[in-house]
Amino acid sequence: MVSTNHVFSGFAFVGFVLVTVLLPLHIKARIIGTSALIIWICLLCLNGFVNSIVWDHNVTDWAPVWCDISSHLMIGGTIGVHSACLCIARHLYLVTRNITTNRPSQIRHWRAIACDLFLVIGVPTLYIVVSYIFQSNRFVIYEEIGCYFALYNTQPMYPLLMIWPFIVSLILLGYLGVTTRTLIQRGAGFKILIQRDEPFCRLLALAVVMVTCTFPCSLIAIIVGATEDSVVPWPGWDYVHAEFSHIPKIPATEWQATPVNIAVLQLTRWCFVMYAFIVFAFFGFTTEVKKSYRSVLGFLISCFGIFAIFKGRRMRCVPCFFARQLH
Repeated sequence: MVSTNHVFSGFAFVGFVLVTVLLPLHIKARIIGTSALIIWICLLCLNGFVNSIVWDHNVTDWAPVWCDISSHLMIGGTIGVHSACLCIARHLYLVTRNITTNRPSQIRHWRAIACDLFLVIGVPTLYIVVSYIFQSNRFVIYEEIGCYFALYNTQPMYPLLMIWPFIVSLILLGYLGVTTRTLIQRGAGFKILIQRDEPFCRLLALAVVMVTCTFPCSLIAIIVGATEDSVVPWPGWDYVHAEFSHIPKIPATEWQATPVNIAVLQLTRWCFVMYAFIVFAFFGFTTEVKKSYRSVLGFLISCFGIFAIFKGRRMRCVPCFFARQLH
């Protein structure tokens, strides 16, 4: 019987490969939102894949530095995906506004780029820095799950940390609502927009699907954290960080003892794989991407061909060497 952890490893690796193929084209298109979304999903799928392989059936602290990076990546990636989707929604709003007001899209171009970069890089970085206030341990190791962040469940954590993915999702919904209303009110402008910017509808549909996924997840995280575990008042910096160097190691039999723990831990790692397949479903079948498939396939064939030639020459050289030794 195939382990569910092995199934996750396979899907995480496939998701990583699928979205990685999309990345060069979106970087070339210079759309910061989609590029950042793909990068965050790539990193999170790769992180989940490595953790599920290394900590399969064990809780040994093999790589403390990797776990430091992995746990912080999960914290930053949670808000990073939300911020990237917000960046996409903001891009769509600005496009519709420029169309309906007949203003060139180059107006305040650099300010828009700076705002987008702050959303996809600055916000996750700030989120990671703030999370250190409530970080009770360097990380936790769950069997099969791997490295995980450890946060002290205290009251200030909710307004300073937990609420922000939910707030970003609300702002994202607001942008999408205004954009949709503008498109409905300006039917002629919408037709012009479709003719000039073909990926617009694809981006709009992607943003709607992503907020449908991220909004409930951010709300569930708040509800579960506030109801399932006891939320205590702020006990002080020294108390929270008293056992910071201690690394809890939790076997599968322990964290699988309660359905809530199973749901939270599995949902946390599977949601990023789901995001990877969603992004690929929207962008993986376009004409430009199909051309990149052929390029990647040609590169792989050439690599395997060179390897086969090199291997064949080595095999031919072995009997030649022994023939010279015999003579």
